[in-house]
Amino acid sequence: MYAEIVILAALRTRPQHGYEIKKSVERALAGSISLNNKTLYPALKRFEEMGAVQRTVERQEGKPDRHIYQLTEHGMEILQGLLLDFSPELLRNDAEFLVRVAFFHLLEPEIRLEILQIRMEQIMKVLNRFQELKGLTEQHMPPGSYAQDVLLLSEQQRHLELEWIQTLIQKIQREGER
Repeated sequence: MYAEIVILAALRTRPQHGYEIKKSVERALAGSISLNNKTLYPALKRFEEMGAVQRTVERQEGKPDRHIYQLTEHGMEILQGLLLDFSPELLRNDAEFLVRVAFFHLLEPEIRLEILQIRMEQIMKVLNRFQELKGLTEQHMPPGSYAQDVLLLSEQQRHLELEWIQTLIQKIQREGER
């Protein structure tokens, strides 16, 4: 679902052709999410069929025609709906979570806080699972194994993410005080 969000969000700024959409997504999300053609063009076709985007053809001398896509009002409604679809299962996925955070400016503060709370709960479940996994790796792996190193890194990343989420919560609360 995150691919649909980033495609529609990229078209919010201006009409673009496929390659521009891919580059806009990479710039907006610092390269953490990229789109391939097998994802982008079928999604654009679906969006066009739904009336979420309008496609115009730009003729080019000596080159293939360029298809320019523009977000419609209905497309904005679909984007909002996608951003608001955030079950705990969905927010377990890093890309789904990060894409929603990247477009927090399109969501109300209460919704942002709800997304962050759900993600924190998901991370806590993962951290509890890490404790179980540590016990298993200590029993079944030699001391200093690379599997233990990977587990440690993953655990540290989750703790760092919890700290980051706390800073986002504080930011949202400060914005609400203004």
